[in-house]
Amino acid sequence: MERRKLLKLITAGGAALGLGALASACGNKTPKPTIDLSDPTVGKMTYRTNPRNGDKISLLGYGCMRFPTIGDDKSAIDEEISQILVDEAIRRGVNYFDTAWPYHGGNSEIFIGKALKKYPRNSFYLASKFPTMKEPTYEEGIEIFNKQLEKCQVEYFDYYMLHALKSLDQFKKVYEENRVLDYLIEQKKAGKIRNLGWSFHGDKELFEYVLAKDVDWDFLLVQINYVDWIFGPERRFDGVNGEVPDAKWMYDKLAERNIPIVVMEPLLGGQLAKATPEAAGILKASRPEDPPARWAFRFVGSLPNVLTVLSGMTYMEHLVENARTFSPLDPVTESEKQVLENAARAMRETHTIPCTACRYCMPCPYGIDIPGIFSYYNKCAKEANIPKSAKDPDYERARRAFLVGYDRAISDLRQADKCIACKQCIPLCPQMIKIPEEMLRIAKLSESLR
Repeated sequence: MERRKLLKLITAGGAALGLGALASACGNKTPKPTIDLSDPTVGKMTYRTNPRNGDKISLLGYGCMRFPTIGDDKSAIDEEISQILVDEAIRRGVNYFDTAWPYHGGNSEIFIGKALKKYPRNSFYLASKFPTMKEPTYEEGIEIFNKQLEKCQVEYFDYYMLHALKSLDQFKKVYEENRVLDYLIEQKKAGKIRNLGWSFHGDKELFEYVLAKDVDWDFLLVQINYVDWIFGPERRFDGVNGEVPDAKWMYDKLAERNIPIVVMEPLLGGQLAKATPEAAGILKASRPEDPPARWAFRFVGSLPNVLTVLSGMTYMEHLVENARTFSPLDPVTESEKQVLENAARAMRETHTIPCTACRYCMPCPYGIDIPGIFSYYNKCAKEANIPKSAKDPDYERARRAFLVGYDRAISDLRQADKCIACKQCIPLCPQMIKIPEEMLRIAKLSESLR
């Protein structure tokens, strides 16, 4: 793209560049963002002190699973642009960075290690996770952990987790029978892990079993957002046999034990940033200047036992807006909690699919674009573009809007009707979505409209 054409798209006054709007204009490579050096919120980040060790951690943490990439290859991190984002995050006071073995096809740990190398080691907190889903042996576990230190170019992890605990049988196999937990505890004693915890996506039985282990758990990474907090998880998507705990139940359990919480998916995979028209209207009526995402971040940030709130920030405007929300934090008031309950009710009545676009289910062996299909379906659900009945006076408009948009968003060979229900994706989904069943439902919907 010609320089003068690009400059026309940059907002005046040094405002953060709208990367999403410019991406298509600049081809596959994310355009270089500008930095707002005059923002008065810089230097006002809210910090929480870890009661167990005194760590002063930014209330906004950087989730390293959604860095900008080059082209369609989600493993090919655009390192130049991502480095600018990391530098700007640090300038705005962010000091907690959360990565993991599988993020960006294994490249997230490598990139964040390089990106942070220019900063003093005691100026940031680095978190990573042991890949439970690989079900490694004890010897393989040793190799994985040491490889992670090497990739991240550090001698220790500040915060380290057993990643994505979902199955009790899997936990027992990996961490008890294969003695990987014993090894990680040894690494903590040796100083290579400063804080040991786990991230969770299972049922109550698993949660209570792991919490009751004779281990001094330092922290937990759990999913909290105001919709799940108020109404609990959507039972129709359960992928485990037992009862799935709601966010408040987990929060209370950990608060009782004085175990700090790191929050993931505060926006429920972006769904709360793109609220339904009804929910957005409810929020806007209370605070006209605040976007829906700010409400979601303010809610989780107002919980006193929360240490930091993770956000996977792909674009500069995301980083700037989120940093402003926490610089400083304006806690949610009691009256605003009722506003959030009303908005949450409007969100739940839309019946979207709780996909967070984590891409753990990808690549599909049959080429299906699982997160893309769910994202498109949710968009249509929020915009009332899913026809309910041929008798509906708006049927023809909604029918056409759904089909035309579906074919444009998802290529024919990657659409839901190509799913053969191999079920390889089911154990990979941390949201416990019954993916083949949802694919069948969307395929039938599409076929009936054609």
